[in-house]
Amino acid sequence: MNKKIFLLVIILSAFCADFAFSQEKVLPGAVLEPYFWLKSKNTGENYYWESLIENNEAKITAQKQSGAAFNFNPSIVFDTTQDSLIVPLGVSSKRRQTLFMVYKVKDSLKEQFLWTINDPKKIISAATNKRLVDLKKYSYQSYQEKIKPHKANIHFFQQNITDSVAKLSSLTIGQKSKMEKLPPEEFKGNISEILVYNRVLSGQETQRAASYLAIKYGISLSQFDNKNYVNSKGETIWDVEKHKDFTSSITAVGRDDASGLLQVKSNNMIEEGLLTMELKSKTNKIPNNYFAFWSDNGKNLLVKKQEQGEPVGVSREWQLDFENPTDLSLDWTFNPSFVKGTLPKDTYYWLLVDYSGKGTYDENDSEYIRLGSTSAKEKLVLKDFDWNKHKTGTAKFTIKVAPQMFSRVWITEAVCGVAGSGELNYTIEGGEAPFTVTVKKEGSEAVVKQWNQAAKSQSGVQLSSGTYDYIVKDKKGNMYSETVFVADKEGTFPNLKSDYLLTDGNALLLDAGKDLPAGNYQYEWFYEGNFIDDNSKILIDQPGDYELRLINDQECKTSKKIAVSTDGKEVTDSNILILYPNPTPDGKFAIAMQFPKKTNASISIYSPTGSLIQEKQYSQIETYLHEDAIKGSAGMYLVKVSSDSGTKTFKVIVK
Repeated sequence: MNKKIFLLVIILSAFCADFAFSQEKVLPGAVLEPYFWLKSKNTGENYYWESLIENNEAKITAQKQSGAAFNFNPSIVFDTTQDSLIVPLGVSSKRRQTLFMVYKVKDSLKEQFLWTINDPKKIISAATNKRLVDLKKYSYQSYQEKIKPHKANIHFFQQNITDSVAKLSSLTIGQKSKMEKLPPEEFKGNISEILVYNRVLSGQETQRAASYLAIKYGISLSQFDNKNYVNSKGETIWDVEKHKDFTSSITAVGRDDASGLLQVKSNNMIEEGLLTMELKSKTNKIPNNYFAFWSDNGKNLLVKKQEQGEPVGVSREWQLDFENPTDLSLDWTFNPSFVKGTLPKDTYYWLLVDYSGKGTYDENDSEYIRLGSTSAKEKLVLKDFDWNKHKTGTAKFTIKVAPQMFSRVWITEAVCGVAGSGELNYTIEGGEAPFTVTVKKEGSEAVVKQWNQAAKSQSGVQLSSGTYDYIVKDKKGNMYSETVFVADKEGTFPNLKSDYLLTDGNALLLDAGKDLPAGNYQYEWFYEGNFIDDNSKILIDQPGDYELRLINDQECKTSKKIAVSTDGKEVTDSNILILYPNPTPDGKFAIAMQFPKKTNASISIYSPTGSLIQEKQYSQIETYLHEDAIKGSAGMYLVKVSSDSGTKTFKVIVK
């Protein structure tokens, strides 16, 4: 098959254009002046290359190309068996270039060529989707770990090198060189936009051009030292310091005329199709330099218990910066197929929004909005939703899973030894009045309190410290139950910090009994709302929210919340095993398993007396979700996971 060679001969002196005239041009980030600027365009189903630099020497094929959508923008499917793209860089002893390339590879695990810089006889340097290579010194530099797995990226490269002799050099996109046998493969994927400057851009110029590309293509600026987003004027429009803990999957919609940017619909390419927002105007007038941004905390989408008093949900939380000074609104679309875990029957997805933007989800500042059924496959949609109800310009939100009626509960701590000094407060979501509310001691049929009410909320139900089952039943018989813990304000507290860091993928040993006064203590460890152990010591290998409940000789019950984070580094020989829910109300549970390599594994369930109840064998698994059920009476069971690299035992409580 004949290859189509697009040879671009661009005179270097063309850069010396009139400054006033250049200011009128539409340029990425208003940065003067690209030596080469190529992007994809489409007319219906037909895709073409478009050169944005007016130069008669530049020759771009007008032939139709294969194409696809890249964050709602056209993108060329670059086929190296047919296509070749060569950019002459001229004859000079000085090599000064800045290059941006927006691409998406089909397989992010394979190393593929993005470009090579060549002189007539050999390759000088090369870039792949994983590293930069200097073939004169035979050295390489890997990219940051966190951008390696991503299929879509903004590739950025700068060089400022002076050779002893002036040589002709050129830039070749995507192809595997025939001059030298190098291990990476030819590029396979999409290319949307390429920017080449015949100079080294300043830091602000780099940030302006990168921000334009990031907003347009839904790619976070994770590979840049300065992660702030700026407009074409250099003004900061998204500040990383104001979004601590929300620096993952940064995405935006907005308009910047100097950059030729009008991105009204966007999603992030890290998880393409997960969450999409569309900016709308009733008058079709989106102001110039208007932007709305959203980002998340980078946590997982596994449905499980997160905190006391709230229904199950995901750990992922989003922050949205949106002001609607005129007639602007946002349509929100969420794809539930990304959500993982076992979802209870007859439940719905609920959106929990904190309009204050603080993330406390206080009942006065937050709202639950019921979405679609968890049994359906359709996307969840909110049209023209008012995200700025409290006029703060920012909101936080997360996804919960609950039945059509449930209750939010928050606790006022008790005074040790004083009966009824604690308080249970709640708000009922959904359902139809009148409601019957029942409070029982956990695991007992003995009713502590029961009453009827028409109101959706109540504060100050007096309780002593302890663990209770709180049950709500509405007029139609819908029922919701929640287990809540009322702690004492005073008592014995462990000598543990509130925050810990997992480093280099290593586990952390916490000893709650260390340095406690002499006495007998009871320990209960919880991970994100689920019971995990009753020993004083616990080995932690997962980041998240932990809680230790401690009971001393005087029956004072205290609670210590512990947040465990990670530095993001991993040990290659570590296993990740998560069991949930625990306790389990009906015996059903799941184990999320991730091993560093394929392994044989077995899952065994033992009764309280130690006899084997059931066992399941797996052959050569790497990542797997095991779902099972303990068929037996209430009590504590042992679930043991054995693999080629070790054994881990969980204590599971069946209510």
